[in-house]
Amino acid sequence: MDIGSAIRQTREKLGLKLESVAMEAGFDAGNLSRIENGKQNPSLKRLQSIARAMNVGVTDLYALVENVQVIPARPELHDGDEAPYLSDETRLLRRHLALLDAKHLKLAAEFVKLLNRLQKEENARQETV
Repeated sequence: MDIGSAIRQTREKLGLKLESVAMEAGFDAGNLSRIENGKQNPSLKRLQSIARAMNVGVTDLYALVENVQVIPARPELHDGDEAPYLSDETRLLRRHLALLDAKHLKLAAEFVKLLNRLQKEENARQETV
C-alpha cells in the first residue's frame, strides 16, 4: 500500500468527502485525488495538512502503509461531545475558530450564543402558531 491509498482508505473509513478534506487541508480536490490515486506524492507539509483535516496523525497513515497495528488515540472531544467523528461543517468551523485571536474568539462565542437565542425564539413562535 502507498501513502495515497492509505489516505483514501482512512478518508472513506471516516466517511469524509474528498472535497471537504481537500478544502480543510487548504488545496483543491483534484490535488487530493491525484495523491490518493498515486499520481502525485504529497510533500510532508501537505501530508500533515491532509492528516490534520481528517483528525488523524501522519503516523496513522504510515502505519497503514507499513501494515502495522496502531492503537487509535481517542479523538479530541469538547463540551461532552461523545461522537467519535465530527461532521464536515463542525470540523471546518473548528479550523476557522482556531485561527482567531482571543478577542475575536470571544466575539464569535457571543455571536453563537445570540444565534442560539434567536433560534429558540423562532422555534417558540412556530410552536404557538
